[in-house]
Amino acid sequence: MHRSSTQSGFTLIEMIVSLALFSVVVTIAVGALLVLIASNLQLQKEQSVMTNLSFALDSMTREIRTGTNYYCHTRNNSNAGPPNQRIFSDGQNLLSSIVRDCVNGKSPSTHRYHGVAFVEGGQSVTGVADTKIVYFYDADAQSLFRRVSGEDSQSIVSSGIVITDAEFFVTGSEPLDTGSNTSQPTVTIYIEAQDSDDPTGKTYQIQTTVTQRTLDL
Repeated sequence: MHRSSTQSGFTLIEMIVSLALFSVVVTIAVGALLVLIASNLQLQKEQSVMTNLSFALDSMTREIRTGTNYYCHTRNNSNAGPPNQRIFSDGQNLLSSIVRDCVNGKSPSTHRYHGVAFVEGGQSVTGVADTKIVYFYDADAQSLFRRVSGEDSQSIVSSGIVITDAEFFVTGSEPLDTGSNTSQPTVTIYIEAQDSDDPTGKTYQIQTTVTQRTLDL
């Protein structure tokens, strides 16, 4: 007796359709994965920029808050003015009794240097009484700097961060006992920055306001 056997399988058309569907699914999955990877890298860069800016801002506010005798200035030439007011190149010669507000921040905005100097609170950082500390923005270098009297300026942001703008608004620098001032010294800091490796040129802003901790008498 003859028995016939049949074999079942995929036809050529079914194979082509299956491969096409598989290719579509893989393409979509790989594309989604690449988008997630790119988004994650972008978020990491943004987090790095904001962490760097926050660290710089925290460093400034911590010292400014405990300082005294705030002196805010804006100028084109770091050596301009009499010796006792050269807060950027000759900060060691700035008299501790000099104070100055700048309610309009960096005005005029075309000036290269803008910053605030103050007398260190106590001796915890420098170990020397009545030491001047200066935080300032250099528009040409596009960076923020810290300078202690008699020492070189040091950048307080990483090399990958470009500071496109920074302003210091100082009010109430005159002591309360002068009669002309009725408020505690207040320093508002605004920073605008970019990641030098970011082709999109995305801008990040951060701002804080600091009030002198000790009573201004």
